[in-house]
Amino acid sequence: MLSFILDFLRGVVLGVSNIIPGVSGGTMAVSMGIYDRIIFDANNLFKKFKKCLADLLPILLGVLTGLFAFAALVGFLLGTDSDTIPLTRLPTNFAFIGLILGGLPPIWKRVDLKKAGLPGLALFAAFFTLVVVLPLLTRPEPIQADKSFGTALLMIPLGAIASATMVIPGVSGSMILMLLGYYDSVINAMNQLRGGDLSALILLLPYLIGLLIGIVSIAKLMNFLLKKHTALTFSAIFGLVIGSPVALLIQNRECFAIATPLNWFFCALCLALGFAAAYFLAKMEKPAAETISK
Repeated sequence: MLSFILDFLRGVVLGVSNIIPGVSGGTMAVSMGIYDRIIFDANNLFKKFKKCLADLLPILLGVLTGLFAFAALVGFLLGTDSDTIPLTRLPTNFAFIGLILGGLPPIWKRVDLKKAGLPGLALFAAFFTLVVVLPLLTRPEPIQADKSFGTALLMIPLGAIASATMVIPGVSGSMILMLLGYYDSVINAMNQLRGGDLSALILLLPYLIGLLIGIVSIAKLMNFLLKKHTALTFSAIFGLVIGSPVALLIQNRECFAIATPLNWFFCALCLALGFAAAYFLAKMEKPAAETISK
């Protein structure tokens, strides 16, 4: 039961992280020590259906809870529906920075610099730069998606793209959707469904189908990389994860001008709480070094 509850809580963090632009669900999974498990289960879902589904179920329930139950709260804290920047945006992002930093120790243990060598350092630098540059890209005006058949079909590849970036640590699915102009449409559809508007399923169901396709596809690729090129893969992952807090600060740089001393106090508090939560959840997870090789 304790394992189920902890996995559910990890899933909630994953779900909420996928709502916040700039925060990667893959990064959160790595920080909490369940990345290997998710990749293994997704890669073997059809081969070992009962075992993998039982392992994924509490995480999936947590993800759905995080996505739907906390979407409105996260939107309020970030001020996504407001023309002004709320003072809660910066502490909220610092909480996720803490979650990322709290999971770094177990990741660092799996980075083999001697084995990775110069190619590993190059991958670290390249993927660190990629994550930092993404928030600097110009975002298009949000596209208001209608509920036509053509738009519903479009949601499948959008879901696949978003899920791929969710599986890859350090790359935010929400950020990619925002750069494509469809972030608001997906969030609005979730809010409509939560409010009882079943017509939102016209967009959300194909989006979820795309998510599943993308997760399974990228899981196979990540499983191969983690098995055959472990040192190089973790060098790249470490670059993506280390770059994520920097990217979040760059993305929220406009908040610095309005932050008060009390606001910075809450930022420090949220940072500490996030760090402690990730450290605890990662510490309670079983060692995952052998998961991928099974």
